Amino acid sequence: MSSTSWLSGEYAGALDPEGRILLPMGLRNVLNPHREEVTLMANLEPEGCICVRRIDQWDSYVSELRGRATNDLRHRRLMMFLGATSAQIKIDRQGRMRIPDSILIKAGIDRESQQKQDVVVAGHFDDLRVWSAQGWEAFTSEALQSFGADLEWLNEVGATQHDLLETP
Repeated sequence: MSSTSWLSGEYAGALDPEGRILLPMGLRNVLNPHREEVTLMANLEPEGCICVRRIDQWDSYVSELRGRATNDLRHRRLMMFLGATSAQIKIDRQGRMRIPDSILIKAGIDRESQQKQDVVVAGHFDDLRVWSAQGWEAFTSEALQSFGADLEWLNEVGATQHDLLETP
C-alpha cells in the first residue's frame, strides 16, 4: 500500500440492527475505491480489538507465522486460536462490513447488548482495527500516557538496528 493510501484516523460508529459496521467514507475509499464487493480477513488481536486486512496481507502474515513453525504446544495453540478467531468478511457496495458475532463478542462488541454496540474504527496504516468503545478508551488512555517514552524507545531501536546494518 502506498503512502498516499494509508488507513488512518479514528472514527466512532455502531453496529446496525444486522450487526454491520458502516466504514467512514475516507477508509471506504481506500479499501473499496470501485464500490465493488471486497473480501477481507478479520481476526481477533491480543490487545482485544479486531484487525481487518486485505487477503494478500493476511496470507503473508499467516505464512510468516507458519514459517516459524515448531510443533510444540504453544505454537499449535496460537495457530489454532488465530484460525478460530479469524474469518473472511466482505465490504458491500454501501461500505458496510459484517464481522461474525463470535469474533465481535470476544472483542467486547455485542449486537444483542445496547451497551456494547458502539465501536471505534481506527486506522493502523496498512489495516484497520475495530474496537469496542470501552476498549478503545482504555487503550488510548494507556497509549497516551506512554506515547513519549514509546516513541523514544522506537527511535532508539531504529538507530541501533541502523548502526548494526552499517557495521562492516
